[in-house]
Amino acid sequence: MSPSNAPPLATQTRIYPLIICGGTGTRLWPLSRTAAPKQFQRISGPDSLTFFQAAVQRHRGAHYHEPCIVTGAQHRGTVAAQLREIQSGGQIICEPMGRNTGPAVLAAARVLMEQDPDAIVVVIPADHVIEGPLTQTIVSCLAGAKAGHIITFGIPPRYAESGFGYIIDAGALDGQGCLRKVGSFVEKPPVDAAEKLIAAGGAYWASGLSMFAAATIDAEYASFDPATHAHVTAAVDKAERTKQGVFLDGDQFRMAAKQPTEQAVFERTERIALAPLKVAWDDVGSWRAMYEISPRDRDGNVLQGDVLAFGASKTMVRADNKLVSVVGLSDVVVIDTPDALLVAHMDATQNVKNVVETLKAQARPETEYHAPVAPPVAAVELDPTPGGVKSERFNLGTGEIEAGKVLELPPGPATRQVIIVHGTVHVTGAGWSKTVSEGGRIYGDINGPIRVENAGDMKVELLYVNVEARVVAPAHEAATGAAVPLAGHG
Repeated sequence: MSPSNAPPLATQTRIYPLIICGGTGTRLWPLSRTAAPKQFQRISGPDSLTFFQAAVQRHRGAHYHEPCIVTGAQHRGTVAAQLREIQSGGQIICEPMGRNTGPAVLAAARVLMEQDPDAIVVVIPADHVIEGPLTQTIVSCLAGAKAGHIITFGIPPRYAESGFGYIIDAGALDGQGCLRKVGSFVEKPPVDAAEKLIAAGGAYWASGLSMFAAATIDAEYASFDPATHAHVTAAVDKAERTKQGVFLDGDQFRMAAKQPTEQAVFERTERIALAPLKVAWDDVGSWRAMYEISPRDRDGNVLQGDVLAFGASKTMVRADNKLVSVVGLSDVVVIDTPDALLVAHMDATQNVKNVVETLKAQARPETEYHAPVAPPVAAVELDPTPGGVKSERFNLGTGEIEAGKVLELPPGPATRQVIIVHGTVHVTGAGWSKTVSEGGRIYGDINGPIRVENAGDMKVELLYVNVEARVVAPAHEAATGAAVPLAGHG
C-alpha cells in the first residue's frame, strides 16, 4: 500500500515521545558502565540533568503525551527515579534482554496501539544533546506521519564524520511540505567517502530521530520480518503489566531478530521520507564531544568537580570524589572516578573503547559497576536468625529492602536462595525477569548477577539461605554506581 492510500488516521493533536534507553556508551568510560550507562549520567556535573532527563524535558508540553520509555529491566528503577526527579510521569517498557532498536520500537508501538490505535510516535535516543527548534520541526511533520510516512530526521553535516550514518536527499516529496524523498542510506562511510557525499550535496547525518504512526511501523514490520513481528507481538501479549511497568515476555522477545529499525524497516520501505532538522545536535559519542558541548573557561578548559588547573588549556577534567590538580596540560582529558582514572589526548578519545574491550576480555569489574564510595542510607543488613543457625556449609539470615532500593546477588549456584517473607519484588537475571511475592523464592544463577528490586512503597522482608550479596544504591543513585557489600555473618 502506498502512503497516499494508507488508512486515514483520526485527528491527533499530541505526539507520543518514545525514548530508547539502550546501549552502554563505552566511549564515555570510566563514567559510563554497563550498570550505569551514559544516558543516566549527568551531562555537565552533579547538579545538571542526565542525558535521559534532558531528552524527557525536550518533549514536554502541549504537543506531547507523557513519554514512553523502553529500557532494560535492570534499569527500570533508575528510569523511574530519574523521572520522579523532574516531576515527570511516563510509561516504562522493560526488555528482558537487548535486541537492538527494531524490536524495542515495535514493542512500544504495539503497547501504544493498545491504548490509542491512532498513536503518532516520535522516536528519541536517550543520550543525545539537541538545542534548537526541534518541536517546531516535529509538529510540522505531523501531517506526513498521519498520511502514513515513516519520517527520518537528518542533520545538515558540519564536517565529514565516519562515525555517523548518512541519508541522501532525492528531492521534494510532492504535497508533503517539509518532507523530502530518500535516495539512499549510507552506513558510516570512511572520511574520504563522507567528504565526497557532502561535496555532492544533499547528504545529511542520520540523527537517530524518527516519526510515524504506530500502526504504520507495525504494518511495515509485519511485511518485512513477519517472524520477528510475531515474536514481539507475543512478547507484548504475554507481558506482565504492573504499576511499575510493562515487562515483556523473555521467551518470545529473545526470538526477535536483533536489528536496528533502520535495517529492519527504513531501508526497505517505500514509505520513508526525510525531514531536514536544523538544530544543534550531538550524539556525544566521545569525551571530545563531551568537551565540545560543555561550558569552557577563558583558557578553553572544562573543569567539573573539585579541580585546580594551572597553566592548562583546552583540557577537560572531571573529578568525582577527590581533589584533582592539573599543571601545564593541553588538549588532554582527565576523568577521575573512585575506581578508575582515564588520561587521554583529546584526539584519541574515540579509542577509549579499546580500553573497555581489553578490560572486558580480562573480566575486570570496572566495565560493569562503579566501586563503592560509602554505604547508601539504610543499607540492607543480613542478621543472624534466632538460635544462630549457621555452619561451614550453611548460613541462614534475614534482611530487608527499603522502598526504591535494589539488592544485587552475584552469580552463584541455585543452593543460594532468597525467600520473600513480606512484600513483592521484581527480579531480573541474565535474560529473564519475573515478579516474586510472599512465599516465593529466588534461586542463584551461575549465568550472571540477579537484581532484586523493591519498586513498591513498603519495606520488603527477606530470608536468606547461603547467600552472598551486595546492595546497589537506591534506584535514584544507581546511575552513579554506588554499591557496598552485604554485611554477612558466618
